[in-house]
Amino acid sequence: MHPQRQLSLYVSRQSLLIQRDLLHSLPKLVYNRTFEGLDLNHRIIESASTCQGGHWSCISLPCSGICNIDGGFHITTFDNKRFNFHGNCHYVLAKNTDDTFVVIGEIVQCGTSRTMTCLKNVLVTLGRTTIKICSCGNIYMNNFIVKLPVSKDGIIIFRPSTFFIKILSSTGVQIQVQMKPVMQLSITVNHSYQNRTSGLCGNFNNIQTDDFRTVTGAVEDSASAFGNSWKTRASCFDVEDSFEDPCSNSVDKEKFAQQWCSLLSNTSSVFAACHSVVEPSVYIKKCMYDTCNSEKSEVALCSVLSTYSRDCAAAGVSLKGWRQGICDPSEECPETMVYNYSVKYCNQSCRSLDEPDPLCEVQIAPMEGCGCPEGTYLNDEEECVTPDDCPCYYKGKIVQPGNSFQEDKLMCKCIQGRLDCIGETVLVKDCPAPMYYFNCSSAGPGATGSECQKSCKTQDMHCYVTECASGCMCPDGLVLDGSGGCIPKDQCPCVHGGQFYKPGETIKVDCNTCTCNKREWNCTDNPCKGTCTVYGNGHYMSFDGEKFDFLGDCDYILAQDFCPNNKDAGTFRIVIQNNACGKSLSICSLKITLIFESSEIRLLEGRIQEIATDPGAEKNYQVDLRGGYIVIETNQGMNFMWDQKTTVIVHVAPSFQGKVCGLCGDFDGRSRNDFTTRGQSMEMSIQEFGNSWKITSTCSNVNMTDLCADQPFKASLGQKHCSIIKSNIFEACHSKVNPIPYYESCISDFCGCDSVGDCECFCTSVAAYSRSCSRAGVCINWRTPAICPVFCDYYNPPDKHEWFYKPCGAPCLKTCRNPQGKCGNLLYSLEGCYPECSPDKPYFDEESRECVSLPNCTSCDPEQKLCTEDSKECLCCYNGKTYALNETVYSQAYGSKCGDAVCGPDGEIIKTFIPCRTPSTPAQEAQMQPVTSKPPSSMVATPCFCNDNGQLIQMGENVSLPVNVSGHCAYSICNASCQIELIWAECKIGHTEALKTCDPNSEACPLAPAPSAPSQVPAAIGTPVSDCLGLIPPRKFNETWNFGNCQIATCLGEGNNIKLSSVTCPPQQLKLCVNGFPFTKRYDETGCCEVFECQCICSGWGNEHYVTFDGTYYNFKENCTYVLVQSTHPDTHFWIRIDNYYCSAIDEAICSMSLLIFHSNSVVVLTQAMEHGKETNLILFNDTKIVPDISKNGIRITSSGLYVIVEIPELEVYVSYSRLAFYIKLPFRKFYNSTMGLCGTCTNQKFDDAMKRNGEVIESFKEMALDWKFPGPTNRYCNPGVSEPAEIEDHQHCEPSNLCKIIWNLTECHSVVHPQPYYEACVASGCSEQYPSSECQSMQTYAALCGLHGVCVDWRRQANGQCEASCVQDQVYKPCGEAKRDTCFSRGVIRKTLPSQNSTPVFVEGCYCPDGKILLNDHDGICVSVCGCTAQDGSVKQPREAWEHDCQYCTCDEETLNISCFPRPCAKSPPINCTKEGFVHKIKTRLDDPCCTDTVCECDIKTCIINKTGCDLGFQPVVAISEDGCCPIFSCIPKGVCVSEGVEFKPGATVPKSSCEDCVCTDEQDVVTQTNHIRCVPVKCQTTCQQGFRSVEEDGQCCSQCQQVACVANFPFGNVTIEVGKSYKAPYDNCTQYTCTESAGQFSLTSTVKVCLPFEESNCVPGTVDVTSDGCCKTCIDLPHKCKRNVKEQYIVHNNCKSAAPVPVPFCEGTCSTYSVYSFEASEMEHKCICCHEKRSHEVKVELVCSEHKTVQFTYMHVDECGCVETKCPKRRT
Repeated sequence: MHPQRQLSLYVSRQSLLIQRDLLHSLPKLVYNRTFEGLDLNHRIIESASTCQGGHWSCISLPCSGICNIDGGFHITTFDNKRFNFHGNCHYVLAKNTDDTFVVIGEIVQCGTSRTMTCLKNVLVTLGRTTIKICSCGNIYMNNFIVKLPVSKDGIIIFRPSTFFIKILSSTGVQIQVQMKPVMQLSITVNHSYQNRTSGLCGNFNNIQTDDFRTVTGAVEDSASAFGNSWKTRASCFDVEDSFEDPCSNSVDKEKFAQQWCSLLSNTSSVFAACHSVVEPSVYIKKCMYDTCNSEKSEVALCSVLSTYSRDCAAAGVSLKGWRQGICDPSEECPETMVYNYSVKYCNQSCRSLDEPDPLCEVQIAPMEGCGCPEGTYLNDEEECVTPDDCPCYYKGKIVQPGNSFQEDKLMCKCIQGRLDCIGETVLVKDCPAPMYYFNCSSAGPGATGSECQKSCKTQDMHCYVTECASGCMCPDGLVLDGSGGCIPKDQCPCVHGGQFYKPGETIKVDCNTCTCNKREWNCTDNPCKGTCTVYGNGHYMSFDGEKFDFLGDCDYILAQDFCPNNKDAGTFRIVIQNNACGKSLSICSLKITLIFESSEIRLLEGRIQEIATDPGAEKNYQVDLRGGYIVIETNQGMNFMWDQKTTVIVHVAPSFQGKVCGLCGDFDGRSRNDFTTRGQSMEMSIQEFGNSWKITSTCSNVNMTDLCADQPFKASLGQKHCSIIKSNIFEACHSKVNPIPYYESCISDFCGCDSVGDCECFCTSVAAYSRSCSRAGVCINWRTPAICPVFCDYYNPPDKHEWFYKPCGAPCLKTCRNPQGKCGNLLYSLEGCYPECSPDKPYFDEESRECVSLPNCTSCDPEQKLCTEDSKECLCCYNGKTYALNETVYSQAYGSKCGDAVCGPDGEIIKTFIPCRTPSTPAQEAQMQPVTSKPPSSMVATPCFCNDNGQLIQMGENVSLPVNVSGHCAYSICNASCQIELIWAECKIGHTEALKTCDPNSEACPLAPAPSAPSQVPAAIGTPVSDCLGLIPPRKFNETWNFGNCQIATCLGEGNNIKLSSVTCPPQQLKLCVNGFPFTKRYDETGCCEVFECQCICSGWGNEHYVTFDGTYYNFKENCTYVLVQSTHPDTHFWIRIDNYYCSAIDEAICSMSLLIFHSNSVVVLTQAMEHGKETNLILFNDTKIVPDISKNGIRITSSGLYVIVEIPELEVYVSYSRLAFYIKLPFRKFYNSTMGLCGTCTNQKFDDAMKRNGEVIESFKEMALDWKFPGPTNRYCNPGVSEPAEIEDHQHCEPSNLCKIIWNLTECHSVVHPQPYYEACVASGCSEQYPSSECQSMQTYAALCGLHGVCVDWRRQANGQCEASCVQDQVYKPCGEAKRDTCFSRGVIRKTLPSQNSTPVFVEGCYCPDGKILLNDHDGICVSVCGCTAQDGSVKQPREAWEHDCQYCTCDEETLNISCFPRPCAKSPPINCTKEGFVHKIKTRLDDPCCTDTVCECDIKTCIINKTGCDLGFQPVVAISEDGCCPIFSCIPKGVCVSEGVEFKPGATVPKSSCEDCVCTDEQDVVTQTNHIRCVPVKCQTTCQQGFRSVEEDGQCCSQCQQVACVANFPFGNVTIEVGKSYKAPYDNCTQYTCTESAGQFSLTSTVKVCLPFEESNCVPGTVDVTSDGCCKTCIDLPHKCKRNVKEQYIVHNNCKSAAPVPVPFCEGTCSTYSVYSFEASEMEHKCICCHEKRSHEVKVELVCSEHKTVQFTYMHVDECGCVETKCPKRRT
């Protein structure tokens, strides 16, 4: 445990008092690594751990929180949540609930890019004190610049080095500001601030997922929305998240970053010393980002390296020399200074010149930085200067000595380091209404200015005044609306995700609903489901939101609730195994196993295999296919989803909180403890954490590698593809879910995939981000036919189109289990293919996976009513299956009544009861008789056994006692309470008659004794007699005899009265057992008196340690065969030998320590063999391998999996053997002083233990042991002549291991097995250089002896995995089991224990089946839930059950549980001969019995002799069947076609013949040729040719041809022929001329049209109009015209109003022709007047100015075009 010191500092000008409060100092040993004390800044580890039984037992301790702001935008919250925020404003970094502690950070853009942000100023409020730290190095306290160090009101501020500034507070707050190379901040608060902080540093509640909680109470999804909510100035703009990878913009910067940032993870670099304490991967990511992002890459690099060095120092690892060759400190330090990893900070600054330096009283760990040479002092320019050169400071400005400055009306001068100022400041600004300008200068000291102006977004934020700021402000009651105006406070909306919401509107945040009320969010507090996701190349997201990458090729526990922190019984375990792609490390598919209480599901490559481990149990899960996912839901609330590739999603209900474990974490809301290993320890390394959840320890650990490091081309290709995640396609989701982790995973997977799988890896990563967006409420349809398409046509039935791709599933799908179509089912929100069902089949049946009508639903949900819309038809639901009206659901018996459950109306299940009809047997009637006071039903329901003098009798049975009175006998009966009762009843004649109980009120029946006085049995009242003559046999008066039950009967006479008294036992004389074992208790021959005697137990282990029967420990190591136990009794032929290197001839046997046991002419060898790569016990019985459990030749052999137990009941010998350990137990009374060998003499005396064969007792146990070497044939490794001299090792200075010390913790066993010899042997083994591994055998032997005496010790749990016992297959290790393991064959056998009558249980550690399971047999080691035979179809058959399978009768053998099958017999069919051609013998299955066959004659065409002939043209072959009906006969028949010149023609087809004939194939058949007739007719010739053509004869042609000789023109009046070279004009058109031309036999007609000029007769001199010579155009002599448009400028005056300027006025001017001429047609003068007139004009408006500055609009006509226009002249009257 890291010690954490919390400092409270109180500093006065004279002295500085530092109080250290050491909170915790607990050592914590993890993997032989003790964590030392931490620096002041390191957070307290939040739990204290104690190792118990190989597991960490943890308790929560108070814990401090650390928040870091690194590089200007990397923020780590108190709860260790990391995010990037590129702000550009003042932000609340941290504050408590009552605002007595506030830290404001000013983050500004400090480069060309908006991602280049820096921390500029830090503003701290502690109580009434405000502190401002500027990046320039100035520190202000209560608005005044201060010289450091300063101490005031329990606060101390000092500079431990030039690189750092520290603020310590008595309220439990520490703030460390790093100034170089860039400004960085670290805030530490003690545990009293838990759940009391807010701001960008989070709420410090140990839960990461709610760290983005805003001031209004809602939890944001994106860093930008969260960061914007904590800005303190309304005038700042909101910033947006940036997902751009800065390294993608510059290859050079990326290479630089890769080269230098890799030093952090280099195991040979200086930083490697810190890897075990601070994981470098996070810092490498920061380093890459910052170095590429910054304009000064070297500065950014050194900043991250210094951050890692700082955090290592906080964790107790001080790194020195890391700057060599990287960040040269000479470059960091000015010329006047020198760099040191440990800088002096006492009296070293300019500020310490005029006052005592309080830092000289502070004792803290030294820090790196630059220091001044002796005699010089540090100023804020990081220069070492003389005292006279120390500067002054004002508002962040440095004023040099003697210099003056003026700010507004303020004049200041620096004199001896102090400012002397006069004047005031005046500012005047204009503000938009209704805002006003506030001037701080005229407001006086202490005024609050525009820095406290509220906006809708900041009005809930407290105002933290650092200095008065002049500016525009809203009037009281109004706040800024965000767009430059002011609005009332109550009209402000709520804000979430950068969006505004009106009062009453709601949003969903996870599973909770938030409602906007008075600008604040009121959110429900429902516990939400936990979600764990695994996708792609080992990318994990735990239930508590922790993201990590882990890759391995073993089977790992993903999630389970079989966990130490779950007090309930476990319900599920999910095991995943990664399958690699080809030769790469990448994952292409998963093999998944889900283990439930009574079943197991295996998933691989889309296959689902369900295995019922308990077929009788009710199925508590359902498997479904939704979208592209396999979905498994359990009744307990665990939902499992797999996309059949590499993505797994696990949902657990809120009830599982804190009860799960595995790679998915523990779902307790705190992600910081998600890396808890299987042993309950917290692990820093993700690989160690992941490897701890392996199922098997045999497979190797896999380390993560950078898959893109060696593939730059593939990396850049991956960046191009994966950029879709950061593109506009997903823009709507960026504010909800941070895309960067998914983008990085996508690139990594792209590099890792083989070329075939590139697309698959890419698609998986993008789909993972899309799925997270969908869960956050943003549905993105990102797939296209080119990008990761999904084809749903595969599911469509033929000619139907009902399956469609849905990017976010179909959460409102109507199904048989969701008939109402209720929305929001999380499992239906998975992307994939879903049906759109038609109105006639509106429900999707999950079972059959098709659209159905309601009556055809096969699956259902019991909580949903399944009725049609008119409720006329309903289905009942039971156990997930549907039942129609009146259908029987189930039948069940309730006591004496039997019931049926039937589906009734409205989907209700109706139960009916009738009395059961089961005839009772006589035996049942006997049991039903009132023998006891309990009801008979309980006797039947719970059978049990009573122990009557060692004999077990079943409940209701009885045992006759030797008492007979007048035909009535005394009986012991086992009553319903499983107690022995003494009753009188009529004597039984034989064994068959049932016992008839006497009526207690009958005079003939002896009275039953009262329970309180069982010793006396009074007889019935009769005549007194002196002897007991009524007894059988008769007894004399006062005669005693053994009555049984350890009672003596005495005849009292007077009839048949007898007295019962207990047997008296002689007193025991006990002598102490020298071997330290307790006395064992047995009964004498009568079985009534206890006899105590010592135990003879000999043990050996490790091939060298021995403890004799009488408790003497010695050490002996040789490799020959030696006698352990040799019986000296003449009647007992029994011996045990040990061979320390026995090599059996059996194939799988290995040479090992072995025991050889002889009894009854049989030899049992206990040795070792290798099976499946593991060492296991091997048992040979007379050289034949056997498997326990077995009893043979008086020897019984059983096994616990780890131990083999050999018992010889006749001799009461008990031998336990396991690999390198054994013990032998002999009965003292049978072997007292009658055994010799390495185990000693069994005399309860130690002096004679070292006895040789000849009976001589010697001192040396080694000499004694060598004397007992077996003289017969020995193993080849035995070398009796040469014995290596024993090395005397000095163990005095050897520290006993923790393993050996466990023996002293097993105090419950110390009283029965003395631990000293086993402890000494253990220590000797641990200190031995030759055999250190036999420590475990010492512990194992001691524990085994404890178990022999009924003391259960679980020592392996405390051994921290040093002595793990491995079990095969699905067996589990138990420290205290039974020597005999139950199997399906032994489960009904009542155990027969040794005849010692010892009731003490014997515990044996071993491998047993889990609870609820049993071993199938002794040799396979398979655990099953149900005993029986596994049939061919996988079903379990009961013993003796018979069935038919594959035409065989099969039975389940009761003894072996093996299936034996024999063919079903069939009746023989009579012999048959096949004589007809083509028929052969065939064996065919009988139609009435598919299992039997008949021999029949069947046609086989291959045996026919076929004469195949060719057919002529026009004929086709046909096959006819012979008369016998088998062989074919071939013949030719006409096809019905014509044949001409070797070609066939169908009827109606034209047949080519002579060119002068047309021939056609007819339907008529020629009688002779049998082909069809061909009919020919002469060709008809054309006699006339059309216009323009003439007829021409040609050689070889039947008819003359028409050839063109002229052109033909079509006119309305008819066609005209025009010869070549001739022209033609139509009579109605003089302007068009048609000409015929010929070229290469082609005739063409062209037309030429003459165009006339425009003709205006009015412009002609009268009488001059004429036509041209061709009659086409008119001509005349023109009249002279001179008319044109002119413009003049003039003022327009109208009604005393005048235009302001001259206006251009166009007008027409000129001459046009005018004449008078006499008309002979009219017989009068004809006058023509043509005037110069406007042709086009438009209206124009102009403004006229009148008196008194009034204006009016005036309109005039504006001429556009002039021309000569005819004017009608009036006729003149003469």
